[in-house]
Amino acid sequence: MLVRATFEEPSSDGTPVRTTVSFHAGHSLLEVAHSRGIAINAPCGGRGSCGKCIVRVLAGNAPPTEEDRAVLSEGMIREGLRLSCRIRPRTPVTVEVQSRFDLRAAPSVTRLAAGELPKIVDAAVDLGSTSVQLRTIDPATREVLGEASVLNRQVRRGHDVMTRLTHALQGKQAREELTEDARETLRLLEGAARGRIFPEDGAIRRWVVAANSAMTTLLWGEDVTSLAEAPYTPPFFDERTGPAAGLGLSGETLTTFPLLGSFVGGDTAAAVLATELDRPGPPRMLIDIGTNTEIVLAHEGSLYAASTPAGPAFEGGNISVGMRAEPGAIVRVEVRDDGAIRATTIGTVKAKGICGTGLLEVLGELVRAGLVAKDGAIASGADRITLARGVDLLQMDIRELQLAKGALRAATKLLCMTAGIRDKDLARVAVAGAFGTHLRHDVAIRLGMLPEVDPSAVVAVGNASLEGATVFARDPEAARARLADVRSRVRHVELATRDDFQDVFVASLDF
Repeated sequence: MLVRATFEEPSSDGTPVRTTVSFHAGHSLLEVAHSRGIAINAPCGGRGSCGKCIVRVLAGNAPPTEEDRAVLSEGMIREGLRLSCRIRPRTPVTVEVQSRFDLRAAPSVTRLAAGELPKIVDAAVDLGSTSVQLRTIDPATREVLGEASVLNRQVRRGHDVMTRLTHALQGKQAREELTEDARETLRLLEGAARGRIFPEDGAIRRWVVAANSAMTTLLWGEDVTSLAEAPYTPPFFDERTGPAAGLGLSGETLTTFPLLGSFVGGDTAAAVLATELDRPGPPRMLIDIGTNTEIVLAHEGSLYAASTPAGPAFEGGNISVGMRAEPGAIVRVEVRDDGAIRATTIGTVKAKGICGTGLLEVLGELVRAGLVAKDGAIASGADRITLARGVDLLQMDIRELQLAKGALRAATKLLCMTAGIRDKDLARVAVAGAFGTHLRHDVAIRLGMLPEVDPSAVVAVGNASLEGATVFARDPEAARARLADVRSRVRHVELATRDDFQDVFVASLDF
């Protein structure tokens, strides 16, 4: 039976744009929207757990489901808001897209060099799960000429790595969709960079791409089955170089970094180069916070590496009111003596949601004020706390962050235990990733997310993966020698197989 659905989206001038689709009954509105390029935000990949794929029902029959009632307030349900992944219409329906990411948004490009640009450049890329960043580099002077960034086209298949791997396991076509998404993203960046951070008639000579294990495997179009199933082994570990044309890109070659472990990928290898964790020194730790968080500990010549699937909670994903760090995102709250909550937003505009770093600061204040207990329970016994009009922090949101920070903290503890040191022995904790750039280190330490060190020992290092790709692009042979040394000294620690993991994880959950 054919069903008709109409999606209404806002355009750049505010005029609604309507897209009508006919499809066979049984498919969800989220599936139908994605098949037509209508980009509804769905971090969990449509499993009904993140509460982000919200639409407003304008016409037709779409009664609320159990999942709707679990994550949406009664007021939202009365207003016709529903989760698009739960609506499987059998009669015509019209919906207004509420929660979306803009796949149509043009890449952001910044020129950093003055004067005439060389015609031949090299490109360093951080192929991240959410954002992809590119740098063009002058091969002669090694100067960075400019940068470009854009949303990874793979987000339409889910925000976290495991959700995308699950999609890839649906079959060869599904895997090829993810491969094409990654390559399309690189082509978009190249097109945006041309004429702005390298000449219109110029060329990229060599691509150097740092990416996690899943992104690397999918970029090359390889089967990810072995990575998606225990014992989670990538189909290859070594550095790989091939003709750029084979991936639909201009230039001579494209090189990806070697992988250090199952989910300790080439982005971590690049970050080790950037932070010089392979150089001699006192005990130091690198924590690259993202949807998949990687940790490397350097101690007495060994590099202990581990990964933990923190999920997208740190980036606002899987949080019912989570959003990117943009105007309207709550970044902190103040709880007054009478219990009233005053929220501060980016841009000092009406609150629309809460960003990842804001969530941590908000919880810090709610715990301090006694509105949330140290075990993460809302003290009143309610299932939500209203931070601002229309923005409720749910108990399940707190649990989502609690699980993510607990997994991260357990990983840092277990690496220190494996190396035979304590937190206080760490001379430096380098926090990489966009989340780490805006993180208040004292709050993160107090809430039990980072190792118990003096906050002055914690340093935000930004996009260490991109920095490491830049190191490689500037001097490939020197970088290859360092990476060979790194791989010979890496001790990959599989956290999930340790007998003490569950005990340490549970002990790390409290705020």
